[in-house]
Amino acid sequence: MEHQVTKIADCEHEVRIELRYDEAAPVLEEAYEAARRDITIEGFRKGKAPLELIKQRYGAKIEAEALEKLGKQMVRELARQNQWALLSEPQLIDLRRSPESIGFTFRYYTLPELTVDLSGITLQKPVREISEDEVESQLEELRLRYGTVRGEVDRVADYYHEVTLHFQPADPQTGMPLVGEEAEELTLALYDPETLPELRQRLLNAHLGESFLYTLPETEAGHSPQTYQVTVRSIRQIQPAEFTPEFVQQISGGRLRDVDELRHYIRQELQRQHELYAQSVLRNQLELELSQRYPFTPPKPIVHSIIRDLVTSLQRGELRVPAEYMQEGETGIYRFLAHMAEFQARLAILELLLLQQYQIQLTAEELHNLARSLSMSVSELEKRLQEDVDLEYDLRRRKLWQFLLQNVHVEPVTMDTNAGHAPHA
Repeated sequence: MEHQVTKIADCEHEVRIELRYDEAAPVLEEAYEAARRDITIEGFRKGKAPLELIKQRYGAKIEAEALEKLGKQMVRELARQNQWALLSEPQLIDLRRSPESIGFTFRYYTLPELTVDLSGITLQKPVREISEDEVESQLEELRLRYGTVRGEVDRVADYYHEVTLHFQPADPQTGMPLVGEEAEELTLALYDPETLPELRQRLLNAHLGESFLYTLPETEAGHSPQTYQVTVRSIRQIQPAEFTPEFVQQISGGRLRDVDELRHYIRQELQRQHELYAQSVLRNQLELELSQRYPFTPPKPIVHSIIRDLVTSLQRGELRVPAEYMQEGETGIYRFLAHMAEFQARLAILELLLLQQYQIQLTAEELHNLARSLSMSVSELEKRLQEDVDLEYDLRRRKLWQFLLQNVHVEPVTMDTNAGHAPHA
């Protein structure tokens, strides 16, 4: 067997394999015998049809499949011998035969030939101290969340209210209800910061029975924002709860004893949530930096597969296309998806490369700790990881990014924002 490799792109290669016909003959004979056992031809019992008749009727198909299978085995063996890290199954793109020889051309994709260097990378980590105002704001929200309803009132005097609203889809130009569109009622807690800010502000000082037009913020690419005629159906004033020791113990499930411990818990939780946010910011920065440092061209089949997944996400409203791309219509949308898919494909390949370069594996101690957290034995966990390769890969990826972030330079940058998320006691 002779072979010749041609590099097409960073990850794309073609290999031409030539072998004598007598080298492939045993494989073809075995393929015919295997096919003969399953083929039924009228006038003959199953598995007893003459071989010449089978060759006459099905020979081209049987030999093509057998030779393609043989060629893939040869490519995989070449990959093993030459330590090619195959990213997918080899693809047969050409097969030529003569009485003396058989020639295959396969396209295959591998990890790019590069070594990632982390030196010189500097990331900026957002840091901030949790303020007393933030803690008090969270305490006040808890008081309102667990408060009691005083009763119905005629006006929303402040944010210490709940309102029930009737949403009727409407024409944004005329304000007329849209025929055939179903209305719905929702109850909103105005003290909840997750409530839509513009709607929350519009409801302040609103009266019972008042109606107004409201347009939802745009969330889905290619979809016009929905406009509603909103009618205030009821307004209820909320009496904030008092933070007695009994109340604190109740909402915390007995973990906290008084308001001071609750205040300390809220501060710790806000700081923990900020740290998670900061780690996600660092990872995003590092992903972008690595992608820009190593701008190799990822394999087209992988990019196209990701584009199909992104289109599905777009159709489900899970993905938003930036306005500058939307202005170009379908061309702009596809350009955005292609750009995102290429970035994701490059990042996925870099992850594979880095897992290999740094030999990231789960240690015995890590397996022991993970098994204990899942209330299972180490042997049960190892069996699960063998059965679920995606889970094993995901755990190694998490370890990889922890390793990478520990081995680059990180500079703290103080944040000015006071934004935070409400912890759950």
